[in-house]
Amino acid sequence: MRRDPDLRTVRPVRQVLVVADNVTAMTRLLDVVDLFEGDFRVGLEFAWNSADPTPNGLADLFAAKGVFPLPPEEIGDSRFDLAITAGHSGLSGIRAPIVSVPHGIRYTKVVPEAGSRKPEAGSRKPEAGSRKPEAFGLSRDLVVHDGVPIPSAIVLSHHEQWARLRAAAPEAADVAHVIGDPCYDRLRASATWRLRYRRALGADDGETVLAISSTWREESLLGEVSELYERLLAELPVDEFRLVAILHPHIWYQHGPDAVHRWLAPHERSGLLVVPPERGWRAALVAADQLIGDHGSVTAYGAAIGLPTSLAAFPESRVAAGSAVAVLGSLAPRLDLAQPLLPQLQKAAAEHTPAKAAAVHEMITSCPDEAADRLRALCYSMLELDEPRTEPGVPPDTTAGLPDAPWPWRPTAMYVTGSVHSGRSVALDRYPAEMLRPEQIPSRSHLVVAADHPGRRMRAVADIAVLTDATAWGRHARTWLSDALSAQPGLQLAAAVDGGTCTVRTRSGEQVRLSGTGEPALHASAVFEWLAAGRDLADLSPGLTVNGHLVSVDLH
Repeated sequence: MRRDPDLRTVRPVRQVLVVADNVTAMTRLLDVVDLFEGDFRVGLEFAWNSADPTPNGLADLFAAKGVFPLPPEEIGDSRFDLAITAGHSGLSGIRAPIVSVPHGIRYTKVVPEAGSRKPEAGSRKPEAGSRKPEAFGLSRDLVVHDGVPIPSAIVLSHHEQWARLRAAAPEAADVAHVIGDPCYDRLRASATWRLRYRRALGADDGETVLAISSTWREESLLGEVSELYERLLAELPVDEFRLVAILHPHIWYQHGPDAVHRWLAPHERSGLLVVPPERGWRAALVAADQLIGDHGSVTAYGAAIGLPTSLAAFPESRVAAGSAVAVLGSLAPRLDLAQPLLPQLQKAAAEHTPAKAAAVHEMITSCPDEAADRLRALCYSMLELDEPRTEPGVPPDTTAGLPDAPWPWRPTAMYVTGSVHSGRSVALDRYPAEMLRPEQIPSRSHLVVAADHPGRRMRAVADIAVLTDATAWGRHARTWLSDALSAQPGLQLAAAVDGGTCTVRTRSGEQVRLSGTGEPALHASAVFEWLAAGRDLADLSPGLTVNGHLVSVDLH
């Protein structure tokens, strides 16, 4: 619906159109539009580029941002002083100088076949005859029409990209500007929040946060080795690793968020945190200690900030030679799924050097930490306005997209083995039950299952049932403890977690409350192993430690 200009309160002197092709492009543009903050002279309008076939999720992102997009038909009917886009299609109808900004790390993926894309009427004319594979976004038919560059300014992050653009389309190179990478600069600015992000992930100093990044299409990590998530959850120690999955937004919006969560539901119950497509991925990378990925931009970003990186999928033929991703492919080890994974990750971490990170970093940007200043100067120059007095912001990411409660990334069904030492210490090892094949179930283990776990049979054979949200139950949590033991004859213990406290009830009606800095659900297993060792509940030591954490014991 058209907006009546006579009803405006603020009347900007310049109008900027932000053209979003899809969610991926919009998340990149959000790093750019804040460059205009505080300037009443500049008005921003947002619009979906209808030439892109993947608008799913974009309306929700517009709404979350608090903007009211123009209908696509109004783009060609209105004049703007500047248009900013992170895409390539549908630009010929825009009546404004166009600034084309990077969509991820630019020029890293090769177009499958010259001329295989459907050309845009009037602006994409594949050249006749065969030609060498080109990096997507670099080909002449995307940036030049009738010998004239389509964008008025092409933003590049590296001088190497400018050289390749000049070789492919000299006219376009004449309007190119090397300003750096705004997204990468935000990632670097977020480094100071590392401990905050790790806290949101529930990661202690001694625990390893492992990020698993997948781009889209069939040759990606998710497309090629979807079983990797199950393997990692089954093989990596639960209490030593936090696993975080970062999936390209096109995965979410080609298949739908429902499909993504349905496919990964058992993995999420087993400890995998899946960050949403709009936010959280940079925070996850900063929090991470190690990374598994593919040929996507996120993997290269993670390697560039210093993460020991292993590649689970890497289609050499789809990677542009000389790009940052190609450099990553020459340095990072390949993960062998035919072999145990933990030793490979340990080897990758041991052999990682700062020089590897530096090599990728140097190919991502020629102007580290300068993109905001350079890009704002370019935009204001094209608008013929003086820049605002305030410096352009490059804030750290918030914790949006990371969990705000401790249970979602913990396995909700676990096999646990343990031992009691010297009457004062209990050591426990845990394994996600849903990820283990029968032959992988450790001997002499007990099964701990959350009360809300969807598996009926698994709940029925549990040794310990855990009410993970006892806070919400209030005083009724005590009743649940008794009811759970009465309803399940095979249940040995019932436990209720309330914040950092775990109340455990035995079949004989004895109760103990344990609290400490470790995960509360561990305390129920500690009680189980204590009793299994032939000890009395009343003898639980006030100086008890569970997996090295001191636990307070209150018998009542």
